[in-house]
Amino acid sequence: MGAGSPFSSASSSDAWTAEADAVSIPRLDEIGTLTRPTNIGRTYAEEEYRALGEEQLSSWAAEGEQAARPHVMRARGLERSATTTEALLVHQEEAARQAREDYQQAARVLAPHVRREVGAKVRYWVCWPLLVLGDSAGILMSAVAFGDAPSVALGVAVAAGVAAGCSGLIGSEVKHLRNARARQRDPETLSGEEYRFRRLFSGSPDKGLGLVGLVGVVSLLVVALLAFGVFLLRGSLEGAASGLTFGCLAAATALASFALSYHAADEVADVLSGYKKRASQAETRLRKLAGGKAIRQRAEADAAARSVYAEHAARGQAAAKRVESLNWRIQRNNSQVVGHGFPAHEARPMVGRRVRAGANGYAGEAMR
Repeated sequence: MGAGSPFSSASSSDAWTAEADAVSIPRLDEIGTLTRPTNIGRTYAEEEYRALGEEQLSSWAAEGEQAARPHVMRARGLERSATTTEALLVHQEEAARQAREDYQQAARVLAPHVRREVGAKVRYWVCWPLLVLGDSAGILMSAVAFGDAPSVALGVAVAAGVAAGCSGLIGSEVKHLRNARARQRDPETLSGEEYRFRRLFSGSPDKGLGLVGLVGVVSLLVVALLAFGVFLLRGSLEGAASGLTFGCLAAATALASFALSYHAADEVADVLSGYKKRASQAETRLRKLAGGKAIRQRAEADAAARSVYAEHAARGQAAAKRVESLNWRIQRNNSQVVGHGFPAHEARPMVGRRVRAGANGYAGEAMR
């Protein structure tokens, strides 16, 4: 084994032991003392093995640098992307925190004023398309029977069905006006948190009846036109009774849409749902940024590099200690020259080690 190689196995350690056993210091004369003679300084063998111990630290540090290099390069390559993601993460954390606080404040203030029962919104989105689909199917069948091309009849039927469904949306405005009248309060009586949502408590001088009335008239006109159109179409094909029946069904669809919209409408619940949705979206974006590949991969590469450096530093210290023990072994095997130990009043020379940060930013070992 070469003198410059680090200890890496039991066989190499045995080779070093054998080499140390082979070291012999020539006797200068007969020395009978059991302590180290004061006229003998540090022998060349001691200096050699001290240097070999330092070499082990450097050799293992070099191997650690080589083994960790791919991880360090990978971490450095991800630095810019990870740093940018972390900067965005800081802002997103603040946005998510603010969105959550806004939602909690809105829930404290507005929850007592929610009038929509649980599941009403889901029921609305299930029933409303069914109403539109049913009205469209009746008109489509009549139009095809009347002789229209199926593609043209389908477009007209869908448009008429949607018109019937939308004509009932005025029900939500009527419900909003009713709830707003119940919530209306003097602005001076609002608390600090309630004042933020003063729009929901203020209402309007005329309660919006004029505009809602106009929209209601338009909706009734849509219902009347649909019912009359279906009556004429079906009546021309199957008689007045059939026309009247399907005309009433078309009107019933629009009126059912009105009732459904009225039942599901709740402006306060919609505002509260909007705050909750914004908070949920902010938290989703935060989790997405926090779980970004760049941050995770850089952390993994950093951890791998530090582990490699720590392992090789520990192995280097162990190898240096092994060489130091061989140094003392040489002294023990040559006690006729250097004695069996130091005098009691002399302190054993110590070679310590301290941890310092290397140029690469990771912890390394250095002789002290």
